[in-house]
Amino acid sequence: MITFTNLADSDHSHFAQELFEEAFPEQERPPFSILRQRDAGKFHFLVAENGDDPVGILTYWTFDELVYVEHFAIAEELRNQGLGKAVFLNFLSQQTEQVVLEVELPNTEEADHRVEFYASMGFFHNPQPYVQPSYHNDGRTVPMIIMSKYELDDDEFEEIRTLLYREVYGVEA
Repeated sequence: MITFTNLADSDHSHFAQELFEEAFPEQERPPFSILRQRDAGKFHFLVAENGDDPVGILTYWTFDELVYVEHFAIAEELRNQGLGKAVFLNFLSQQTEQVVLEVELPNTEEADHRVEFYASMGFFHNPQPYVQPSYHNDGRTVPMIIMSKYELDDDEFEEIRTLLYREVYGVEA
């Protein structure tokens, strides 16, 4: 049975840090040490467990009418077995609001697989251009796609982009 434990309450913080740093390139993640300094009312870091075994991580933000999934990863040795889908659908079943996430442009087989993964769970690939701001104040941005539980029109997309830039990245849109 899949369960989630807050990182602060988990016995698997070492696993969580290793997976976080292994699964995401440096330009697509903040330093791990910064995560504990984020607003605990909005930011959540969960360790996904199957029984007593850690299997993945999920970080997300809650806003008034929106849940933003910032990072999601399953341990490499457990990927491509349906576990990622089970974990993510478990998380989604607990969300009643719009859910959005950023995904790399499908320029590689791995990135294409990620887009297909979220699309298989009903997420929409919104066509509006989006660039992830730098996590490191070094000006390195990353072109991404915004995928969402419900399709976004241009105004909704712009509101979400502005919110993410301000609250998650600390920059103006």
